[in-house]
Amino acid sequence: MAMAMMRRRAVGALSTGVRSCMQQRQVLVSTYFTGGAFVVPPQQQQGNQNQKSFAVKRAEFASLLGCGQQQQLRFLASTEIASNPSGKDRGLLRVLKAEIEHEDDAYDPPRTLARGPPRQFTLTDTPGKPEVILRRSYGEEDIALKCVSQSSDFGDSYNDEYEDQDEEQEHKVVNLKVSVTKGADQPALVFSCFCQPDSIDIDRVYYVESPDLKETFYDGPEFSSLDETLQKQFEKYLDERGINGELSNYLLDLLEDKEQREYIRWLKNIESFVKK
Repeated sequence: MAMAMMRRRAVGALSTGVRSCMQQRQVLVSTYFTGGAFVVPPQQQQGNQNQKSFAVKRAEFASLLGCGQQQQLRFLASTEIASNPSGKDRGLLRVLKAEIEHEDDAYDPPRTLARGPPRQFTLTDTPGKPEVILRRSYGEEDIALKCVSQSSDFGDSYNDEYEDQDEEQEHKVVNLKVSVTKGADQPALVFSCFCQPDSIDIDRVYYVESPDLKETFYDGPEFSSLDETLQKQFEKYLDERGINGELSNYLLDLLEDKEQREYIRWLKNIESFVKK
């Protein structure tokens, strides 16, 4: 008799606990989203619970339901968007905002850029354009350098020599075109180069008779096929004009920094577009 009584009491306590848990779940499940805000029925609010942020309430809701955190957040986010069609782009905006904040916090421009370009070069760096342009005068010469960080068709010698190197090394390469003129509408000597740490390597040397020339012209042999003495003299020609390893290191840092700045700008432009 006593044993039966104890069993009935144990079963009753268990049933009470189950009913309490089910009631708690029912209250939580009945909690609803209105206009994207998490609303709890007034009779369930205690203390300063109504002052809790939406993120805290959402976390408590997910935790009490006993689901995995990732599944809970995905479920709640999808419920929020589905219940508010006008906010269907909130997921994209939320991720864009997080990415922008992360990139802004992580952005650290190289110290070498604080001094500006070396020697007598002036820099033109237009936001939204992939290239940067440096200019200087050397005696009667006007020298213009156009640098881009994306791959180009400056020649196969670089690709053949460096295709097996790791991604970081490939990323550190900048394509460079050097144009030397002696007055407006005059012929130009053009060097097609690529940059490496501490060096600028020439790929080809062009003689352009007119800046407006649209017809094809003889582009000369590959630089590596020239006599070594002639190669060294061309390299000396550029070095005397400040186009050397020091400038190459500056360009590598500059283009890497520009890629980061352009990525952040791209993110912000998209965020602004989606918000409209």
